[in-house]
Amino acid sequence: MSGEDRSLFNRPMPAGYREELSVWMATEPPRPARQKGSILLFQLGPMRLALPVNVAFAVSPVLHIARIPHRSGTVLQGLVAFRGELLPCCSLARLLDVSRNETSAARTLILEESPSRLWAVPIDGVLGIRAMPDDFRDLQISLAPHWLAGSFEDTRAGGVHLLDSGNLFRQINLATA
Repeated sequence: MSGEDRSLFNRPMPAGYREELSVWMATEPPRPARQKGSILLFQLGPMRLALPVNVAFAVSPVLHIARIPHRSGTVLQGLVAFRGELLPCCSLARLLDVSRNETSAARTLILEESPSRLWAVPIDGVLGIRAMPDDFRDLQISLAPHWLAGSFEDTRAGGVHLLDSGNLFRQINLATA
């Protein structure tokens, strides 16, 4: 056999390969394990949202947002100084298309995408920290389903929507590029 005939895509398939592949493709993949741990509940306009606490790095009083020239009206609002670092500040309300008064932020939520990547987002208030719920329900919401990891009823906060943090960070990175 020449070297060209021995390449990966020119080799003959082993016996039983197609049958094994079709059985593998027909089996339902295992469901991912339920997240454990705690979640931070917060208010954004009329919505009650939640994120896992491993993503919610800190909550700060309102921070001054230094605007970036030629970036007004976008998801990226500017830069904030937090604990000696400059962090990009994003409008979660604009990203999620939630109506709220941008100047009325009561707090700034610091999100940790990775150990070296922090983001600041203005929110209207913190509702507390709770254990991750065991079950999720379908609640009325005006957000697109791809934003959510689930919704649940909280005894004190009412209907809460848990954001999908992986998708949230992907969309923040796309919107601020």
